[in-house]
Amino acid sequence: MWKESLRGIVLAGAVLSAACSGSATDPSAEADLPVVVSVIPASNAASVNPSSPITVAFNHSMMVGMELLVILHEGSVVGPRVPGSFSWSPDRTTLTFAPAEALKSNTSYVLHLSPNLKDTAGQGINFAGCAQRVGGQPPSGGMMGGGIMGPGWQPGFGTWGYGMTITFTTA
Repeated sequence: MWKESLRGIVLAGAVLSAACSGSATDPSAEADLPVVVSVIPASNAASVNPSSPITVAFNHSMMVGMELLVILHEGSVVGPRVPGSFSWSPDRTTLTFAPAEALKSNTSYVLHLSPNLKDTAGQGINFAGCAQRVGGQPPSGGMMGGGIMGPGWQPGFGTWGYGMTITFTTA
């Protein structure tokens, strides 16, 4: 199990590194890449209604199957996966996650977005802020933060390329 997780993280890091290196050499190419435009609940939100769905909005239509690359974890990015169902808006720009049952009260949750998310044209998420990435540790260690996509967004495990996370706490 541990080896499979580590292999996935290293593979994700390779994909993220490729995306970052490409964006640094051609800034004009970044303008048409998909980006996350909003997440509800917002990063670092407190007193979130445990019965509320979670939504992620993109500026591009996203590829079929991308919902498999968005995971809600209890406690931390390596915490247990929260069961539930995903649905897309008709134009595939908004992904909604409905937990199978209400989230636990007074509990931290982490929404994890994989660096492998792609739009319908096969373009990966815009990681223009990769230069702001800070160091980190592999999954057995702690997670260090840095603003990739605005306040509260964090690059998971630095150069390991674990994706982006947003944390919130329920009421």
